[in-house]
Amino acid sequence: MLENLPLSENRSEEKQIEEILFRAVNLFEKTGLKELAEKWDTILKMYVGKKVLTKKEIYYHSK
Repeated sequence: MLENLPLSENRSEEKQIEEILFRAVNLFEKTGLKELAEKWDTILKMYVGKKVLTKKEIYYHSK
């Protein structure tokens, strides 16, 4: 099962946060907690979107 696998120690902190959020969404879906899964999915999408935005801002400011 994916939930029982340890997080890779060599992955970046950002990737670990994404993986934890993704696992939470999957767990809530599997246990029938659809409303909670949707809320955590929103958090995951916001986190990923913010990370992408931050990287774009760094790229544009470096020029």
